[in-house]
Amino acid sequence: MIKKFLILFLYLAFFTALTSSAQNSLKFNQDSVFLGKLSYAQDTIEHTFPFSVVSASEIKIDTVVSDCACLEAIYPTNSLSSGASGEITVRYLPYKAGPFSKTISIKIVGKSTEQEIKLAGFIRPYKLNAEQMYPYENNGIRWAHKKVSFGILTAQGIASKTVYFYNNTEDTLRFEKPALLPDYLGILIDSSRYTVPPQSEGSFELFIKPEDREEYGYAQDTFSILLTNGDQDIESNCVVSASIHFPESQGDGPKPKMGLSSTYMNLGNVKNDGKKIVTLSVMNTGKVPLKILKVEANHGLELLSIEDEEVQPFETSNINIRYLETARTGKEVRSFTLFTNDPTDPVTIITVKANVVK
Repeated sequence: MIKKFLILFLYLAFFTALTSSAQNSLKFNQDSVFLGKLSYAQDTIEHTFPFSVVSASEIKIDTVVSDCACLEAIYPTNSLSSGASGEITVRYLPYKAGPFSKTISIKIVGKSTEQEIKLAGFIRPYKLNAEQMYPYENNGIRWAHKKVSFGILTAQGIASKTVYFYNNTEDTLRFEKPALLPDYLGILIDSSRYTVPPQSEGSFELFIKPEDREEYGYAQDTFSILLTNGDQDIESNCVVSASIHFPESQGDGPKPKMGLSSTYMNLGNVKNDGKKIVTLSVMNTGKVPLKILKVEANHGLELLSIEDEEVQPFETSNINIRYLETARTGKEVRSFTLFTNDPTDPVTIITVKANVVK
């Protein structure tokens, strides 16, 4: 009996492997690579992923897109026959010390699914001065980041992050007064970090309770910490953001529902004159108004206008984006991000592909 179960298990594992392999058009020698510890002095980290075509028919790579602007991929643009070999070269521009893990998505023409390859490693830390480690100054306090981002949260439970700052004054500062916070945020200060000496680092725990916020979707607010040197108070501001999803178990009641004309735009040939306008239609198929909270245009795109920031049920609003002039011609993949109060889909990235010509 055990032998029969073992044979059945091996057969199922083999069949699953064949099925999974058949769905992919490319077979990589390694689709996930850890480069180990690397010197911070390297301007560019480059790695090549060799592959072979395992599709039964000829294929062509449409796009290779990374999850970070710090990464560039070079790939063959010609058609590849079955059994052919090729390679994708990834160039990573390290921007901070510590671990990194980057995902690269590969889209094949005519295929609905994408393949992924991953590049990871560790950039050795190096000594930085306060201005480099904490580049954002506000009223005597320097912050490491303009914004504390909690990413995507389900509107249940409590999440927390350690927030670091730098006392850029010549005085010892103390936490003696409560911070100025929205109701859904909280701050906890460890007793050992209650006093922050001059020209030194301080920290606190920032807590977020998403269900206490009145609206779901993308949330961005300013909070302030209050410190004193004994003679005067110092108030310093920072921004906190999160994308709060509506919990499935509490899905009763009216909600906005976002629909988009497209999340992937292929513009074809585009003249390199900065005059091309891209229009995205945002529809609300929900029962309450849909709020367009923010549109963040990434490199190479510029937000021109939002027709209506509050979209009524069964209405549409157009977002106009300019395709900026570029220093080079050829295939370009750009993107912009849409933030709304849709509780189930608050953040959406729209990809814009074009072939830039003179």
